[in-house]
Amino acid sequence: MTEKKQKSYSACEGPERHGDHLCLLMERGMTGEVRRRSSRPAYVCDNCGARADEAKDLCNPQPL
Repeated sequence: MTEKKQKSYSACEGPERHGDHLCLLMERGMTGEVRRRSSRPAYVCDNCGARADEAKDLCNPQPL
């Protein structure tokens, strides 16, 4: 695991749900799923900058 990935995971506010977060979905190449979950973004991740419709899809969500 790279230092950046470790930092992202360690700063995750919901590590039990980390497998469903957009950062991990992007790493897995699931771009279609990421697009579906970010079509009307209302939150941005303070760790990686990803934008999502719902806070639960991000490690460290902040309202836009």
